[in-house]
Amino acid sequence: MFSRGAEQTVMQPEMKAAQPLHHARPEQKVEVVFEPGEERVALRYSTWTEGLGWCCQKTIRVEADQLDELHRAITVARHRISRRRADAGETPKPAQVIQLPPLS
Repeated sequence: MFSRGAEQTVMQPEMKAAQPLHHARPEQKVEVVFEPGEERVALRYSTWTEGLGWCCQKTIRVEADQLDELHRAITVARHRISRRRADAGETPKPAQVIQLPPLS
């Protein structure tokens, strides 16, 4: 019925654009959604369910003035995980650049 491999984002009328972030598990994804007329974004966490397709589990709205703080927190978490992996002897993976749609 639905194909998990065919990554399609259905935008709700109140949402301007959605950008999926690729996840290590193909049955989970996080989308960054720009809400038109608002100075905020929404982070949507969805899971794949056979027979239903992608189902949004959680939505977190982040105000524009919180984005820098969120970015710093994610950067700190990423560095801590990288350090733990390095201490465990894992080879570091190259960073991935995620292209987001322009805010126009």
